Formats: sequence, structure tokens, C-alpha cells
Amino acid sequence: MAKKSLTIIILLWVSCLLMSCGGLKSIPEGSQTLGVFEGSFDGVRYGGSIRIHLFQTSEGEKLFRATVSVEPNEPTVPRALFVLGKMTANSLEGEFQGDTSGKLSGQLSPDGKQLSGSFDITSPGLNDGTWQAKKI
Repeated sequence: MAKKSLTIIILLWVSCLLMSCGGLKSIPEGSQTLGVFEGSFDGVRYGGSIRIHLFQTSEGEKLFRATVSVEPNEPTVPRALFVLGKMTANSLEGEFQGDTSGKLSGQLSPDGKQLSGSFDITSPGLNDGTWQAKKI
């Protein structure tokens, strides 16, 4: 009986993880990469690096996935944060995923070689700030 209960608990836990991380896989399969951008972010309390992948779906929708790496590595601050969002014209709007809540917004430069914007993380202990990235 205890083994069966443990199995059920593990299955429920894995299901919850998959459901909470399911958003991280929302770029549809077969989407074409439009570009990868790397740069830095500067926040009120922490800084680090940002990497953004722009995609275009087969239906023509433009989406992005971003990874924000927080430095310095402190035990109370997540090491990596993830953002998913949509691009409309030259504007980006996305939301942090997982245990971190907040928004990231930005603009693509007219020449398509740079992104810049701001973020607002509403999770306790984190911060707000700006970011910029260049196409690699």
C-alpha cells in the first residue's frame, strides 16, 4: 500500500512539473528561427545576461523565448529565468514562466540587429530594470 501511495505521489508531482513547465515548450514545432540575440540586463538589485530567440510559426505569428541568467549566484535568487512572448510589428511582450512572475517588453531596432527593453519581476527578492541585446 505504501509503495502504491508513493508511486501516485511521484506521478502527481511529475504531472505538476510538466504542467508548470509546459509553457516553456510553447514554440510550435516547425517554427523558423528569425534570429538569436545576446546581451545584458541591469536591474535594481541584480544584473546578468539575456539570450532571446525569435521564431515565426507556419501561420506567420512571431514568438520569442528568452533566458535570463542572473549574476551573482546567490542562494535566494534563481540562477536562470525564462520568458515566453509574442512579437507584434517591432514590439516584444512576454511573461516570466515557472515560479517567477513578471513581464518583459522591448523593441526591435529598425535595422533588425538590436533589441532593447525593460522588465518588471514581481516575485519577492528580484527586481526591475532594462536590457539590451545584439543579433549574433
